[in-house]
Amino acid sequence: MTSQTCIHLGALDNRNRRSGPVEYPSFENQCFAGATPGLVMLGDQATFCLSGECKRCPRFHTARQTEPAAGAPAAAAAAWRMQSEAAAGVVGLDNAAFMTDSVEGGGTRRHWAWAAAGLMFMVALLCGSMVTAYTGWQWVSRNLPAGVAAGRVETLAQPPQSAAPPVYLVLTATPAQVAAATAPVVVSAAATPAGSGGVGAVLSFPEAVTPTPITIRPVGSVGGSPAESLPVVGQPGTPEPTHVVDLALLVPTRRPTPEFDIPTATPLPVPPAPTVEPPTATPQISGTPWIVFAPAQSALMRGECTFVRWTVRNVREVYYENLPVNGQGEREECMDRRSMEYKLMVILGDGNSQVYTATVEYLAPSPTPSSTPSFTPEPVYTPTWTPAPPTETPTPSVFRAVGMSVNGNGDITCSQGQTCEIGLLVTNGGSDVDDLSVIITAGSSIPLQICRADGVCSGSMLPLSSVGPANTAYIVAKAAIPNDATAQTASWTFQAYSQGSGGAVSSLPVSVSVTVP
Repeated sequence: MTSQTCIHLGALDNRNRRSGPVEYPSFENQCFAGATPGLVMLGDQATFCLSGECKRCPRFHTARQTEPAAGAPAAAAAAWRMQSEAAAGVVGLDNAAFMTDSVEGGGTRRHWAWAAAGLMFMVALLCGSMVTAYTGWQWVSRNLPAGVAAGRVETLAQPPQSAAPPVYLVLTATPAQVAAATAPVVVSAAATPAGSGGVGAVLSFPEAVTPTPITIRPVGSVGGSPAESLPVVGQPGTPEPTHVVDLALLVPTRRPTPEFDIPTATPLPVPPAPTVEPPTATPQISGTPWIVFAPAQSALMRGECTFVRWTVRNVREVYYENLPVNGQGEREECMDRRSMEYKLMVILGDGNSQVYTATVEYLAPSPTPSSTPSFTPEPVYTPTWTPAPPTETPTPSVFRAVGMSVNGNGDITCSQGQTCEIGLLVTNGGSDVDDLSVIITAGSSIPLQICRADGVCSGSMLPLSSVGPANTAYIVAKAAIPNDATAQTASWTFQAYSQGSGGAVSSLPVSVSVTVP
């Protein structure tokens, strides 16, 4: 602990009693100059308490002023001295003269220091303001336009004395028909002094503004007199120049105020009525359905292909393997490892559907035996040896059947010169695809032909190829009545045969008749 430590600086021990201070700035150090110990900031400890400058500390000054005066009682002076010596003994200060140094006049010097600081601040502020004002004035002077003179303000009492008289221009609102007949404005140049640069001016205006000629003559010119001069406001009793203004004015006519038809509300556009398309009428199917559906070949080996053909008439829709197709067409189909069955669905005129099938059989390849050379021993014949009979190959059973009927009415009436038609239905009732033929077994004197759907006709026998099992072919019997035919009733008989059976299987005879009135 050095002798420069303040005598009022100390710390509290664990029993809350004063002890010696810490020799460096610490929050444990406290000041005991007052009635109660107080904390000292670390900066003040380094500046005053631990550096020997305690004589400048305000707390030290306060404690010094409590010292008894010279005329005080001896008992009080002795007590204060004992307290100071005891404090000095605690902190280890041996220099008693340190406590008797005079610190009078410190408060006065502090006040003068604050006054000096304020004076310096005011001087700096004043100097800065002057520099700023001077700099601004110099900048304005440099940026003023060159040749600009000071302004001059004159009142009406002292009008400017110019060599040229004033010029007045009056504009009036005039209707369009009057404006068309009025000459443009001309400002007379007779009153303009020579060399002043004044010339006549021609001005143009819109239709609503028409020019009014104005002539300005100064006093003393031709046509002007003092009696015609107009007074100008000025100082009383002071003679002032006057001017004569001749105004040739046209009386303006106010145009009629236009009337605007302002609608109170804007009608909304009426949207067009939606166009409703009429429902599509379902086409009416007339006539008997006619369906031919069969493959070109009924059996194929693997990899071979054939065409499956169909011809359909008098139906609404046709679907081959669930795909929409035309009434007449074909598809190429190839054989795989099994028999194939193809379907044709038709939608009849009444909305019902009917499915027709066509089957192409799979022909399995026959195994080809390979010849292997081998030694054939000589047979030993026995008297009781009997060769075994060969195994018979079963013949497949095919059922043949043909049916024929009249489509609708078989007795019709037909006039001379007309061609009447009667529909016939031929059905393959067998179990396999068959070729059928229709024959006219009995006829009359009136000529008649039987025709297929593809337009092939015959007068005696009509063939129908590849009709599938349970399929029906539609043919038409057409009777052409001559113009000179007499009233009679003509009859014909038809019969269908199976070509697959060699003509052995046939249908029952079917008869139709035509009455000529």
